[in-house]
Amino acid sequence: MIKNAFLLAFSVLIVIACKQERKCAYKPTAIFQAGLPHVLQYNFEVEGEQSLESMLLDTKVLLEIYQQVCDKSLQEYKFTVQGDYSQMPDSMWLKEASRQLVFLSTLSSKNLALKDWADIIELRRSDMRLGENREVQQGIFVKVDRIVSPEQSALLVTFSQE
Repeated sequence: MIKNAFLLAFSVLIVIACKQERKCAYKPTAIFQAGLPHVLQYNFEVEGEQSLESMLLDTKVLLEIYQQVCDKSLQEYKFTVQGDYSQMPDSMWLKEASRQLVFLSTLSSKNLALKDWADIIELRRSDMRLGENREVQQGIFVKVDRIVSPEQSALLVTFSQE
């Protein structure tokens, strides 16, 4: 009987602990905003320590930016286009990552720092491999990856701080 009461109390404590949300001092903020040149549609949603920002560009690229802040920071830029780009060599995916970031840096003066990230990728491009984190400063990583299918292809550029 005591054993069952202990198990019941322990189970209730676990449920309560799991339902309590972790408190984070930071919330993600939008990187871009509606009304920028070349942006046909814009959306930004925040839920706790995560956000999803999406933009349809006039270049026919759908850009989705996933952010997570709290214990560690992460920003993932996903550039999706129609078509199968599976035959594109790895070096071109890395070059395209730089090119897309340079383009985004021109949308607003608020986004000029994206050009610096493009320069870092370009500078380290010969040492980078698709899908691998590359430390570019102490504790700061960049990863370039891809997702391809016959219908659409996506370029992923992830910045993280650990």
